[in-house]
Amino acid sequence: DRYDADSAHSKTVRHTLISRSRYESNNNHYAAGIASTYATDLVGVGPTLRMQTGSEAFNQMVELRWYQWCKATHFRRKLWCLSHAKYQDGEGFAVIRRNPGVRDKIKLDLQLYEAEQISTPTLPLEDGYIDGMKFDRFGNVLWYDVLHQHPGNSNGYSFSMTPERVRADMMLHWFKMKRPGQHRGVPE
Repeated sequence: DRYDADSAHSKTVRHTLISRSRYESNNNHYAAGIASTYATDLVGVGPTLRMQTGSEAFNQMVELRWYQWCKATHFRRKLWCLSHAKYQDGEGFAVIRRNPGVRDKIKLDLQLYEAEQISTPTLPLEDGYIDGMKFDRFGNVLWYDVLHQHPGNSNGYSFSMTPERVRADMMLHWFKMKRPGQHRGVPE
């Protein structure tokens, strides 16, 4: 086709690819095993913080607080889910939020979202958007549009057409970027 990359990978095309990939993963045990192994090997037991200041006591205190926060927020499980989504769906999303329900002094948490929830319902009417992401004129993401409910949710009675705008610095968007100098069709 003669579309640019953003138009060729439209919302409909991407969601069709995500659906097919999930179907394959759910119905092909080899594919499911590969995705699970990828996520498990990448995340392992979770990240470990290693402080290297001049004070051993301070290092141990910060490392212990990090470990406690990771346990309280189930950080390893969330990283595993993000990794699995990135492998299976092509991208993973998490918003950094304050969560008063976290059983730790630090109330910072990650809220995970499926790719379909990062979407702009009025996309054809908007300029400077790629579905779910608003860009400035230099190509920097300004914010993400996050739907309050998954578009495939059958349990809800209403669907809001007004997404939440999440600042780009509060969104973790895990996807594969093209390396500088790499061209389409050239394997990495």
